[in-house]
Amino acid sequence: MPEDKKPYIVDGQHVSLEEYRKTKYEDLRIRVPKGKKEEIKDFVSKTGKSLNAFVNEAIDEKIKREK
Repeated sequence: MPEDKKPYIVDGQHVSLEEYRKTKYEDLRIRVPKGKKEEIKDFVSKTGKSLNAFVNEAIDEKIKREK
């Protein structure tokens, strides 16, 4: 993608998707027992959401309940 066609803007600068993600998001790695990942993915696929959206929603719900 040519430099002048980048659709992502950070601080007024056109940047790559990777640069945009680094400024807007943080990565969070979780570990689950073998087999659990597929179980979660199968469940989430039935909801029509992405795995990321599902995990974020689950975290938000848990935090809200615990407050």
